[in-house]
Amino acid sequence: MQLTRHLNNEELGEMIFASDQQHLQRTLDALPEIARAATEHPDAFWERQHAQIKKRIEAVQQRSSARTATAWAGAFAVVLLATFLLRSSPAPRPSKAQGDPDQELLVAVEQSVQSGVPQALEPAALLADEINRGSQPIPASHRTYKENQNEGPRNENRPYENQ
Repeated sequence: MQLTRHLNNEELGEMIFASDQQHLQRTLDALPEIARAATEHPDAFWERQHAQIKKRIEAVQQRSSARTATAWAGAFAVVLLATFLLRSSPAPRPSKAQGDPDQELLVAVEQSVQSGVPQALEPAALLADEINRGSQPIPASHRTYKENQNEGPRNENRPYENQ
């Protein structure tokens, strides 16, 4: 202790460095003997090591196969569930596209005309026919007897003037 009190920082550092170097040199000199002693184990030691390694490998394989089986079982369950849901669900109802209310009314009128409507609705049927034909005038052959009576005499040069 007395010696270190009289040394300056540089001398103390050199002393510590030399001590560390001597210790390292002794360790390196003994290293071949230590390595040889570590490798010289009886056969029973190596057999135990081999058995432990084999157990670890088998445990990993068992966990892996258990995970694989679980994954396959899960996938199979999902497929069964999807199949069941697809077969048991009711067929989707076709949804009506939103259309023009005027067009829907004309379609309804046309359907009622085609279903044998009373004579009172014949003008609506004629109108629907005219719209369906692209606004072509109605020929005289489609007119009813009542229309011809109400119309009175007409000018033959302009047959559709009063319509």
